[in-house]
Amino acid sequence: MRLLLRTVRLSYIYICGASALLSAALLFVVYHMLRFAHHHILSETTGITRIMYWVINHIGTTPLVIFIGGGMFALFFWIRSQKIADDLKVIGRGTHELANGRIPAQIEVLNGGELRQIAADLNDVAIRIQSERLNSSDQEWTDREPRDEEWFSSGMYMYGDESNRQQMASESREAISNVFKKN
Repeated sequence: MRLLLRTVRLSYIYICGASALLSAALLFVVYHMLRFAHHHILSETTGITRIMYWVINHIGTTPLVIFIGGGMFALFFWIRSQKIADDLKVIGRGTHELANGRIPAQIEVLNGGELRQIAADLNDVAIRIQSERLNSSDQEWTDREPRDEEWFSSGMYMYGDESNRQQMASESREAISNVFKKN
């Protein structure tokens, strides 16, 4: 149930509702402060009072409140949704690096839910690709090393007769197997 509440869609609904409430509350406070200032503090002859009268008479109070409220809503929505946008940028950078054949750094997101699952999946893919690259490079390295027979036939081993060569070959096999057993 908790995972169903941690979706991107519900996060945006929450951000939208919270932004609407914050902008409405701030608009209510500012409106009442301006009304109080207009009636009790500002005199009839100041420039601010003339501008307020012109705005009220030519534009109207309702369109002005809607415009200011919409602007505050957009500002709060932009600020509150920045965390999700940052997480999407981090995931986008990680997928871009994977698409270009590079292994990205650990992808960390601040949100939970779907974005965290995507980041975890991308991290798993990066780890798998890195381990496959390491395994393939180890395989290439061991493929490049000459075998016992190649050492002897290439003239790298020049001491002793055939029985001594066989004894040295078995000793080197044991040494190599001991190294791999330790790892």
